[in-house]
Amino acid sequence: MRAAAIVVAGGEGTRMGARVNKVFMEVDGRSILERSLQLFESNPRVDQVVLVARPADLARCEPLRARLTKLSAVVPGGDLRHRSEFAGLRSLAARIDAGDVDTVLVHDAVRPFASRALVDRLFAGVAQTIGCIPGLPVGRATALVADGWIAGYPRNLWTVQTPQAFQATWLLEAHNKAARQGFIGTDTASVVEWAGGEVAIIEGEPDNIKITTPQDLEWAERIAASRRRPGPGG
Repeated sequence: MRAAAIVVAGGEGTRMGARVNKVFMEVDGRSILERSLQLFESNPRVDQVVLVARPADLARCEPLRARLTKLSAVVPGGDLRHRSEFAGLRSLAARIDAGDVDTVLVHDAVRPFASRALVDRLFAGVAQTIGCIPGLPVGRATALVADGWIAGYPRNLWTVQTPQAFQATWLLEAHNKAARQGFIGTDTASVVEWAGGEVAIIEGEPDNIKITTPQDLEWAERIAASRRRPGPGG
């Protein structure tokens, strides 16, 4: 398996209310972005990483290539996550077409706590199907609301996480088809599903949070602190 990862860091971060892009904010002394990039830098099954950033952040991201040997490119993103993801995928297109990359993982830069074990399980899953994504089941207290009234209590709902893993040729063709037909996906899996591909879901991780608000940042600090503590006998 020859894998590449796309890390998307193109959001505005308006809900954080900070002057700096939230991916550059630190959690326990390390930036959110570097933590997310390190997930793939340290994985021997990932050969290269593409970082997609806001045009205004490119100069700040480029020096990361000197510290992260697998970070092969920093490319400008688009106005939507879908277009940013496609920008990263286009930078890999020649290697995918040549067969040098057969698996692509797509990850949100603002999820800095995904684990190596989760990535390994995604690799195992995508070996059996076109796509494999992590998620967590939603509790039974979730209600479907229509016009201010409860319309039901749906079952089998999951909240979706990243990284998401896909067969590279399938993902590239799905995005090319979406560009031709004007489809905009909510995440990577939605593009593949729209194009007719099957996507499996595996259980994600409670700590794999998406940092979008100051409250999330506080939660992230608690997760980082808990990981510093030695385990029993440590």
